[in-house]
Amino acid sequence: MFRNRYILHSAFWLIILLFLTLFFGFSWKSYRLAFYFSLFLLPIVVITTYIFNFFLVPRYLLKERYGKFILYFIYLIIASLYLEMLVALFSFVMLAKTSTRVVSLEGISIFTLGIMLYLIVFATSFVRLVMQFQKKETLVEKLQSEKEKNEQEKILIRADRKNHLIDFKDLYYIESLNDYVKILTSNDEFITREKITSLNKKLPDRFLRIHRSFIINMEYVTSFTTTSVDIKDQILPISRTYKKDSVSKLQKSKIAQ
Repeated sequence: MFRNRYILHSAFWLIILLFLTLFFGFSWKSYRLAFYFSLFLLPIVVITTYIFNFFLVPRYLLKERYGKFILYFIYLIIASLYLEMLVALFSFVMLAKTSTRVVSLEGISIFTLGIMLYLIVFATSFVRLVMQFQKKETLVEKLQSEKEKNEQEKILIRADRKNHLIDFKDLYYIESLNDYVKILTSNDEFITREKITSLNKKLPDRFLRIHRSFIINMEYVTSFTTTSVDIKDQILPISRTYKKDSVSKLQKSKIAQ
């Protein structure tokens, strides 16, 4: 996850570097010099953007500490513009030695640099807000789906060419048998063609997948180890893949009971 975020951020700043190069290059008629200047400028843009979006906004703005947010934001503007002018002066001196014809002082004025810097900062902030909103929407939908699923008391399955409604409280465990799935309840046993993965998505939190072939109702577990569970006089295996999650949830379930 960290690696993916690092790659995403790197790609974003490469795009910003390209944008700055094109912007100044069009004005100066020299994309090579514009690239060097943008490369000097980029660290200030990156640092300012991260301070604003990852420090000032979450620590002060979102916590409604508006006074400190405005104060520190003014400090940030002053510091960033000062550093930009230092970079601009240094770049002008160094690049002008290379080509005095193409380097325009208008292209590196304090006004232009300030506007460019905070357009990037605010654009990045807007993108972050949109992404966070989408994440929250997805989370709300997921929680709503989980809530609805946990409030259901029955599951509909098709077996023997008939539709059957099975009470969750009567369901002991589900076993996958290659092309079929066996559902064992307190009253009967059902064989269906529905996949165990599909059934697992329809079950509430009291059910736990302990193996690629087994889903159990934790309420009927009488004992368990790190490798198996005892449920209605049946010893069912816990696979390595599901071991950590299964043991943790079983322990919490038994403590809660």
